[in-house]
Amino acid sequence: MTWRSRAATVLREPLAHFLIAGALVYALLAGRAPDIGERRIVVNEEVVSRIADRFALTFRRAPTPDELDGLISDYVHDQVYYREALRLGLDKDDEVVMRRMRNKMVSIATSDAEAAEPGDAELQKLLDKDPGRYAREPQITFSQLYFGADSPAARAAANEALALAAKGEDASRLTQPAPIQDHYAKSPGSDVAAVFGDEFAGAITRQPRGKWVVMTSGLGLHLVRLEALDSPAPPSVAEARQQLANDWRNAATRKAEDEAYRKIVSGYDVVIELPGK
Repeated sequence: MTWRSRAATVLREPLAHFLIAGALVYALLAGRAPDIGERRIVVNEEVVSRIADRFALTFRRAPTPDELDGLISDYVHDQVYYREALRLGLDKDDEVVMRRMRNKMVSIATSDAEAAEPGDAELQKLLDKDPGRYAREPQITFSQLYFGADSPAARAAANEALALAAKGEDASRLTQPAPIQDHYAKSPGSDVAAVFGDEFAGAITRQPRGKWVVMTSGLGLHLVRLEALDSPAPPSVAEARQQLANDWRNAATRKAEDEAYRKIVSGYDVVIELPGK
């Protein structure tokens, strides 16, 4: 059965007639006879098809007749309460309503920008403007010795270990057990940050290669030796396409929203009266 035939069948059902009649009775009881405009709720084939299509998109199947009856009932309830709320002015000075309306206006203004697809030339221009943003992560190779939480005792042990390491002697006897590796080979910066923290991951890339230094992390105190820092070449458009496209679309959307706002606000006389002025 097609949506059209299902809709026609539903509209012939007594329940649908009852719901429509009930909505009209509600309008009469509210103190004003229904007219052809706002006070008339029509559940026609187009409305029922839209309701059924929305259900099918959500549940990946067509609604049963009983489910469709319930959906139509909900639709009529929504329409009745919405229109009565407007009649009573409940939308006035309501920040939630204003925010929803603003979001809808923004959605209308930016729909074309959100659907647009940038070309390679536009993406290349964006990549050239800020290549660092799209660069692949550096690969960090380092060794570390762990001395526990930062404390005077840990500092003393780390400094003693630093003196031993400077002479090429083994300092591992001074370390504390820890659920981390002693050596990390070509680890992406984000992986290092996930274990040691963002500050540590940034600071280690600035250390001299091949030299033991005392460093702190989210885990505590360490003796660290940076052995290699591999910085990959800047990516091509093909390699960074998704991130570039996202940034391009976000910029286009913001531009469309700003332009739409400027056009609309130009028709308003905005007066800002600050307290005490």
